[in-house]
Amino acid sequence: LRTNPKKPGNFELIPVRPNWHDSSELMGYVSRINGEKYITTSFLQFIAKAWKNVDVPFLLCLDEMNLAPVEQYFAEYLSIIETRQVQSEKIGTDYIISKASFENHSLYSQLLADLDLDENEFSDGISIPNNLVVIGTVNMDETTHSFSRKVLDRAMTFEMNNVDLTAGLDNTKNDWSYPEIFIPSIDVIGDFTSGAEVVDEFAESKKVIDFLIKLNTELEGTPFKIAYRVRDEFLIYCYYASLNKTNSNWLTNALDEMTSMKILSRIEGDETKTGSVLSNLQRV
Repeated sequence: LRTNPKKPGNFELIPVRPNWHDSSELMGYVSRINGEKYITTSFLQFIAKAWKNVDVPFLLCLDEMNLAPVEQYFAEYLSIIETRQVQSEKIGTDYIISKASFENHSLYSQLLADLDLDENEFSDGISIPNNLVVIGTVNMDETTHSFSRKVLDRAMTFEMNNVDLTAGLDNTKNDWSYPEIFIPSIDVIGDFTSGAEVVDEFAESKKVIDFLIKLNTELEGTPFKIAYRVRDEFLIYCYYASLNKTNSNWLTNALDEMTSMKILSRIEGDETKTGSVLSNLQRV
């Protein structure tokens, strides 16, 4: 997969531009200049590459992803990712690009040819491969767009505020290093899409649900209450934590991590709106 010595073949960085107010820069579009043609994008090419190497995790990074409204340029992905479910013992989604959406079906055939995808295998459309992991970098300031709860509910949020000013000064070190033994794909690509698939697989699942019920009790009357999507992600995350527990506090640590990633990121506003909410959450 590695063709560029400075970048792994299963990694792609796409800079987001402030004028992205629809999905054409990612999903492509039909051009009628000098005849009809479907213009492909690096996003589609990366998805096609992931489909050709389904046992390898593919990491797509949207750089400065909130320079434009995520809900607009990433609308199709945000909707389609919610259709993930087990199909024929594999996790699949609805089509992110459907042949039926093309008035001229020959343009769809041309798209598959440009992406080097088999027309028999993708005869009706292209779905999101299970080995695709989308990440993004953001800076939160007055020049960027905030995230809606629609986006936050589908994401894991990591704050990275620690800075080491002594790091990265040694030019002799390669930015990309490749270990002799790679992390197994199963440790990166999940097997589950709903909490129902794991709730009976670890004894502490009831504690997880009880914790979320207490959270929602404290969030009653606010717009920050959680629902089924967040519950399922808590259960799946804690299930994997139960398989990799390193100490007796593994469940507390897992719940703390998920609360930071999925709950606190949803709570925004001035002190009158959030002050009592944050103080109440300390009781959970």
